[in-house]
Amino acid sequence: MLDQSRESEKQILSLTKDVEHLQYVINELEKENSERLDEIKTIHIRIDQHLQTDLDFHDNVRKKISDRFQIFDDRIRQLDRWKWATWGALIVIGALCGYYVPFTLPFK
Repeated sequence: MLDQSRESEKQILSLTKDVEHLQYVINELEKENSERLDEIKTIHIRIDQHLQTDLDFHDNVRKKISDRFQIFDDRIRQLDRWKWATWGALIVIGALCGYYVPFTLPFK
């Protein structure tokens, strides 16, 4: 019985050492994982900064393009007004010419 007790005590001591070793390994792995997580966070911050820079750039380009389209739209509106003013003037001139300048129709 004494041998069995000593054998159990040895096993318990061996298990205790194994548990201590496992705790040490787990702690080391957690340290490495926390370092990796910090590196991953740093990478994510950099990626976010690059994305924000790209978004700002695209917004700036979109704004410049919209401004250019607005300028072109204003010019087209002005040309359209001139076109209709010219047509109106031609109609008035044509009507006045028809009223004041008598001409004969060639079909009579």
